[in-house]
Amino acid sequence: MSGKATITMTIRDDPRNFGPAQRGQVTMRVSVSAIGERRVRSAVADVVARSSAWSGLLPGQRVRALMSVRAPRGGDLTVARLTASGSPTLVGRPPPLQRGAGAVRSRLQQNSAAALGGESAGLLPGLVIGDESALSEAVRDEFKAAGLSHLTAVSGANFALICGAAIVAIRLAGASPKGAAVCGMVVIVGFVILVRPSPSVVRAAMMGGVGLLALLSTRRARALPSLGVAVLAGLLWWPELASSPGFALSVVATAGLVLVAPAIRDRLRDWRVPPVLAEVLAIAIAAQIVTAPVIALISGTFNVVSVLANVVVAPVVGVISVMGTLAALIGMAGEVGSVCAQLLLRATAPELWWMLAVARWLGGLSWAAVDVPDGVAGMALVLLSTCVGVGIACGRRIVGAVNGAGSGCRPVD
Repeated sequence: MSGKATITMTIRDDPRNFGPAQRGQVTMRVSVSAIGERRVRSAVADVVARSSAWSGLLPGQRVRALMSVRAPRGGDLTVARLTASGSPTLVGRPPPLQRGAGAVRSRLQQNSAAALGGESAGLLPGLVIGDESALSEAVRDEFKAAGLSHLTAVSGANFALICGAAIVAIRLAGASPKGAAVCGMVVIVGFVILVRPSPSVVRAAMMGGVGLLALLSTRRARALPSLGVAVLAGLLWWPELASSPGFALSVVATAGLVLVAPAIRDRLRDWRVPPVLAEVLAIAIAAQIVTAPVIALISGTFNVVSVLANVVVAPVVGVISVMGTLAALIGMAGEVGSVCAQLLLRATAPELWWMLAVARWLGGLSWAAVDVPDGVAGMALVLLSTCVGVGIACGRRIVGAVNGAGSGCRPVD
């Protein structure tokens, strides 16, 4: 399948930088609704285009453009690869929620540049709302080499951090547990709107909600069935998630939060680590341990420094996320709001410096990542290594966690 055609499509995700920076290209996923004048059943495709003409498009926006059509690479549910031959023609305005989220992103970028400058100004929007448009290529490469690149994409951890902070605040104000739960749901919906309700964001919100349930619930058995429901709901609504590496990593990381993180947290407390720090470190360690085999399966590499890198930056991630989100919201309140937002953002400068220093130091090590056998063999090797290490450290506690979670899945007689 090849040729050229005029395609009408709806943008599904934010355009992302693609290939070397000097080429000035972006890629995005779209839903095709018409080929020429013929309407077709909605189908998913990937688009590569010039960033100057396409980078400002918002999710939910309908456009029409002349495209070179090629067959899909396979391995997912896309029906074609499209390369734009020119600028898009706007067919309609983006939905109001997407326009509002776009305004918040733009203002956060402006306030970050004014308050921080340099590499920190490009990094903060990525950490807070997943906006990597101002992130330099050098920082992007350093974060990838250090195993920190997941922090600049909206994930379940973002939702758990923001929602958890809101719940703690409302509980300190005297609200009941039910009131706090309702507040948590409102915050999750609001954060989805803030970072743009695309399939990847909604997927992260689902995983974040399950992870938060695991952290807050006194009965861990509730979390595992909730994860199963979230996975099934996501696959029924977006079948293409079945072939998405990001979805697989989200599910595995959330399962690690449910099953592995509590055991690591308890072990750290046994070693007299302060409770709050033990909670933060346990989440970072568990996520890296359980996702390492999946990353090895996908990329054929094992990042030696990722656990250490995520552990040493974990204490500052929450601070940046919460303060950055507050700054994004406050910054929309006119000039006074911008001044207050910039003051908040300046307070994150030391934390951002620390993250950049860790990424540069650990990512610059020649042995930061090692090659492993491709495919299942590499995954099995990494899985065996991590299981042995975790089993030695806190094997009995994990067995107890699995048994406790499994008890919530037994059928009722």
